[in-house]
Amino acid sequence: MSFRRKITRRQFIKGAAIAGGAMMMPGMRPFVRDAYAFSNSQPLIKFTHGTTPLAMKMREFGVDIPLAFADTAKYTNMNNFTVVAGTYRDQLHPDLPNPTRLYGYGASVSGGQIKQQDAVGGAVAAKHLGHAIVAKKGKPARLQFSNALPATHIIPFDSTITQGLGITPVQDKAAIHLHGGLVPWSSDGGPFHWIAPNGSRGSSVANWLPDNTGAPTADLYYPNNQSARFMWYHDHAIGTTRTSAYAGLASGYVLLDDLDPVLDELMRVYGYSPTELLMVFQDKIFWTGSLGLDPAYGGMVAPGAVAGDLWYPYLYEKARWKVSGPGKNLPIPSVIAEFFGDTMLVNGTVYPYKDVNKGAYWMRTLNACNARFLNLKFVYETGTTGEPAGGYLLPTPAPVNVWMIGTEAGFLPAPVQLLANGLPPAGFVPTPLNPGPWLQGPAERFELIVDFTSCLAGSKVLLYNDAQAPFPVGAPVNDYYPGAPKNPVITTAGFGPNTRTIMRFNVSAATGRPLRLPSFGYAGSAMSLSNPVLPTVADTLNGGLKLAAIPGSSVTHNGVSYTFLSATQELTLNENFDIQGRLQQLVGTTVPLVKGTLGRAYLDAPTEFVQYKTIQIWNIYNLTADTHPMHVHLFNAMILRRRPFSVASFAGIPNWTGPGRGPDPSETGWKETFKMNPGECTTIAILVEDPLPGRTAAVTGTYTGVPFNYTGNLLKSPRLLSAYGLNADEYVWHCHILEHEEHDMMRPLVAT
Repeated sequence: MSFRRKITRRQFIKGAAIAGGAMMMPGMRPFVRDAYAFSNSQPLIKFTHGTTPLAMKMREFGVDIPLAFADTAKYTNMNNFTVVAGTYRDQLHPDLPNPTRLYGYGASVSGGQIKQQDAVGGAVAAKHLGHAIVAKKGKPARLQFSNALPATHIIPFDSTITQGLGITPVQDKAAIHLHGGLVPWSSDGGPFHWIAPNGSRGSSVANWLPDNTGAPTADLYYPNNQSARFMWYHDHAIGTTRTSAYAGLASGYVLLDDLDPVLDELMRVYGYSPTELLMVFQDKIFWTGSLGLDPAYGGMVAPGAVAGDLWYPYLYEKARWKVSGPGKNLPIPSVIAEFFGDTMLVNGTVYPYKDVNKGAYWMRTLNACNARFLNLKFVYETGTTGEPAGGYLLPTPAPVNVWMIGTEAGFLPAPVQLLANGLPPAGFVPTPLNPGPWLQGPAERFELIVDFTSCLAGSKVLLYNDAQAPFPVGAPVNDYYPGAPKNPVITTAGFGPNTRTIMRFNVSAATGRPLRLPSFGYAGSAMSLSNPVLPTVADTLNGGLKLAAIPGSSVTHNGVSYTFLSATQELTLNENFDIQGRLQQLVGTTVPLVKGTLGRAYLDAPTEFVQYKTIQIWNIYNLTADTHPMHVHLFNAMILRRRPFSVASFAGIPNWTGPGRGPDPSETGWKETFKMNPGECTTIAILVEDPLPGRTAAVTGTYTGVPFNYTGNLLKSPRLLSAYGLNADEYVWHCHILEHEEHDMMRPLVAT
């Protein structure tokens, strides 16, 4: 079947009415749509499939999605997990003509494809997002990692992405990063901590752990000493992070704490399983094959691809993204500025449904999209399958109550109601920068209690997204739904492509578990959470909040003494062009590296330094047009304020244009991924915990004890030592729009 559409050339200007007045967004760039060679998924039916409804049912971790099986015998006092990165095929929608070729994690390889595990460790066929890990606080985990990826990447590989860095591209390398983990730097899985199938390793590898005989390994060590939380582990190798994560190298990592009052109450009263309604959101494009818009894809840039495999843009469309200078002869494949898919998946299934009763559910949600933000809500379905009642402009809210109890960094100090009978709580005022209370950026995780009690029996409730893409001021061609204006892709009711209707909940008449928030151990309860925040007070000078401590003083947190440093880090988010003339984003300081340029490449001299057992204030000024979900490895932080400033006049010292405001209600706890809006300075208070508090000599990194089962030195970063003479650990911080991170919105984070 041939899928055709009208090829148009339209220009959409990134503009918005901000704070009551129409203005151009800071760093605004023109957006022009040119459909040349841009593929789109075939129409896929939503939420039902004739007589085979199970084919569309949402997969659940531990049931349909296999978990990793721990070996407790190899090392004492820890769980050992075998993790191999490889390829396999999985049917993600019944109407896709072939099972989709994917990357993923498993425990073994058979016939060239990875195998995952059943409940007793036996080999089973791999599923998208499978090999998830459930860990216990205080019980260390060791990942025995190996790489069985093919020599040629299944997603178009750009060999020029590391151009100018003096790095030889390797498209079959892989690294594992535990996103949200408090781990020693040599197990953090940074951009140079990769291993290839032939055993070669990245130049920055410091100390790959030895096994129990002293032989070197590619193992990773996770102490699991932090608070209970939903994390995920994914690829982080330089040059392939965006493509390998998109291809499927990602899975869940859930850290449980039996003593946590929230989890204990859920388990004791409700009988929840630890992984119930773990929900991972993604957007993809599926190749339509040789008869579609891009017939050469399977032979030219993605060898071996067949219809139904993942499609990813590989032409830098000059009409879509800005270029510097003539921009002639851009490489093919070429890194793009952002990726927005046209088809939504939940837990590796396209447009699934979930049967629920009139009761409360515990949901842990992850936005695992490369670049797409999600502004989520619940709406009723109309008589047509998958279509919102009231239409796409004013969909009819479903009376679902949603309470947030945690972020990606653990539980909140108190529950926050995000939706009251389907509507934002009283007093919430939507703005372009904050269109809804359930706004989830890439890599953010939300811990939720969702109550369907007030929904009509027999009703069908859609999880609905209307966030702009890019966020906050998007382009219509990235918004897919029937009747979408200025989008040349024609979508039929009941089918995709559709990025607004994510999944459906079928509400039965059965009475479910009641909502019992007062017993969750928050304010007024005898129980206390294991994830306290630092005390704050109102900042009457700058707006928002400030720490209730004096810089230079000592602050005790969770029984550990921290020094509150007086010096702040002043940082910037920037937009520039690479040596090919392609648009790129960079992290920088407030001091130009080159005249007129604040942004710095990863391999420029480090500027972000932190010390273990300290607290510090960071001010990050966003000079670009996009909201960036900035993720920090190593530490958690608290958002204190966001304050608008003049981008046009910024020369290192801000000209404030208004008072600051405090964190959104959903951000009142610890975070490790932060939404940083254009034209605003985001202020965070960072808490630098030591991932190895028992180390005997912090200078050399010597650490002796049971967790490693050996006595030896944890070496500091050899790259930092050889290039800059720094005897330190090397973490990173970066934007989690993966195309931004890789090109080159990532900087070293030097810890001592």
